[in-house]
Amino acid sequence: MAAMRAGKEWDEADRQVWWRAYYDWLERILFTPGRWAIMPDSPAAPSQLNDGLLNDWPFGDRGAPVWHMDGSIERLARLCDRYSRVCLGWIGDPKREPVGCDAYHRKMDEVAALMGNTWHPLHMLRGTLVARQYPFASADSTSLAQNGHRYDYQDGQHDAFTISGKWSGRNRYADRLELGLFGGRVQSEVRTNRTAALRPQSASRTGPVDHRTPVQLGLL
Repeated sequence: MAAMRAGKEWDEADRQVWWRAYYDWLERILFTPGRWAIMPDSPAAPSQLNDGLLNDWPFGDRGAPVWHMDGSIERLARLCDRYSRVCLGWIGDPKREPVGCDAYHRKMDEVAALMGNTWHPLHMLRGTLVARQYPFASADSTSLAQNGHRYDYQDGQHDAFTISGKWSGRNRYADRLELGLFGGRVQSEVRTNRTAALRPQSASRTGPVDHRTPVQLGLL
């Protein structure tokens, strides 16, 4: 991402170093029933390049590729045909156009049209806020990753080695996110964005039918 923001290509050597470390870490923990991991790719790279990079994945069906949502809907269809689970990655600026903005919902309308009545298992990256608005198979939360530690009990308050110990505060926070218990202001903003996404992108130049002028109607 740093290379992309700097307008540079991600160096092949850097990619191999980081991905090898990621694969080494996964190898110790991935082969447990129900576990899967995200298949890495190059952000902002052409879809043909990222399709090729998926062949480097060493763990078979334990991986899920990422469809970056600025890509073609046809690529999403191809990934769904090939993989049992696909991750969706929103590409808007996290502060100005976060997941749940009107542009996100417009793109998701395209996804919904592709999926039809039976959705392929999709995982929404950074998507707990919108997880209940679409039939996602799963979603994750940067809020939990970044803020979960704030809810941990301090050493000495509880036994850190029991279920009611240090991690219970973080677990409760995770439960709230999974239940969709976000603040009223946040939920209202998402509803407003969804409504905006349903509006036509540009108003008719002639205006509503009952407000057309005689010139527009061809009478003068």
